[in-house]
Amino acid sequence: MKRFLALLLTLSLLLPAAAFALEGEVDLSIEDLSDDDYEIDADGNIIMLVEADEDEFSFTEDEQEKLEELAEQFEVDDSVDPDSLELNPNLPDDWVNILLIGLDVRGTKEKKLLSAQEDYSKRGDVQMILSINQHDGSIKLTSIARNTYVEIPGRKNKTIIANSYGHGNYDSNGKYVSWTDTPEVAIRTVNHNFQMNIQHYVAINFYGVVSIIEYLGGADIDLTKKEAKAINTYLSMKTIYKYKNGEVMRDADGKKMTASHGKAIAATYDDKNGVRDPLEVKDGVQHLDGLQALIYARLREIDNDFVRTARTRHLLDCLLKPTAAALKSGTLDAFDLLFACLQYLKTNMNLQSMITSLIPLVLNSEVMSNLDEAGSLISEFRIPEDNTYKYDTVNGSSVTVLLDKKATTQALHEFIYGAYYPAQ
Repeated sequence: MKRFLALLLTLSLLLPAAAFALEGEVDLSIEDLSDDDYEIDADGNIIMLVEADEDEFSFTEDEQEKLEELAEQFEVDDSVDPDSLELNPNLPDDWVNILLIGLDVRGTKEKKLLSAQEDYSKRGDVQMILSINQHDGSIKLTSIARNTYVEIPGRKNKTIIANSYGHGNYDSNGKYVSWTDTPEVAIRTVNHNFQMNIQHYVAINFYGVVSIIEYLGGADIDLTKKEAKAINTYLSMKTIYKYKNGEVMRDADGKKMTASHGKAIAATYDDKNGVRDPLEVKDGVQHLDGLQALIYARLREIDNDFVRTARTRHLLDCLLKPTAAALKSGTLDAFDLLFACLQYLKTNMNLQSMITSLIPLVLNSEVMSNLDEAGSLISEFRIPEDNTYKYDTVNGSSVTVLLDKKATTQALHEFIYGAYYPAQ
């Protein structure tokens, strides 16, 4: 039986306000279509009829209705202005680039969701460029080290890229009042420094990462003995109080002030209240729950930030493989997964277009045919590469300075596109 994927498009096909509205989507005009390719509904929308093979991933009419219901419940962040993102117009159209942002934000047991943490200070400690090929569905992932010293548009002084996501608001006395998220600035910062064309982002906090990994059943990760020990140590730390002149510091309400590390941090986003078996201190594959997996991805004390970014990419790959296999086999429903995940995310991506275009593209690609093979499903890159940076100290903090930003940009373009496409 034939199955069709219906994509609702306006007569102009791919207006900026429609669906995913990605710059450089397929250039298709009405003259290119035969009567068997499309229908026109009562509102003048073109309904593309794309036939799928029986073994390919597509949506039934019931699933399409469910998709529309889901899209109505999902609030898209419309604060990002595409005209203010310093897009590189010379990049080819065959890759979609999305900025993934992992936010370091310290909430409370009552305010764990990112949507409830609007006034909390946040740092984009994890920033990765997710690149998806629009023709074959292949995936590439680029990590940017959190302390990479860059120009942030709109700011007078350079700073680390982790600081591009937002800024604090202070009163006339210099007291912190609130926080303003600036995902548009985060996107523009990457575009500005590396001549990219990113228009969309997905942001998530610690609690969201833990919760989604728990929903997926945890992660099987090949740990070193040192990593296993470090995860156990982090999660067994006792509350550490701040001291001054030999006495515990207290806030305005007289409560003891705790230092922001160890168990004191984890407790704010651990739904298991610390009840878990420690990992075996040995080399080899072990099953990690959501919090253990998060700590794994954040470790850097045992080595450095570059190994940390490699762990983050490795965690995503370890989650991608079993999740993609479950989606393909039907043991995991794409809609159920989205319902479970959306509450933890902030994004300016249009949900309906994401599901009807990107997800089927990836699930019908070579990525899925490689599930049974050893190794990663994704190609990986990092900024900076070896021997392309130096450490420096600015205002008492260590930063990573790119020795030749143009060369780094060229390497990034070559990784994604196979060639360098300068913005000017």
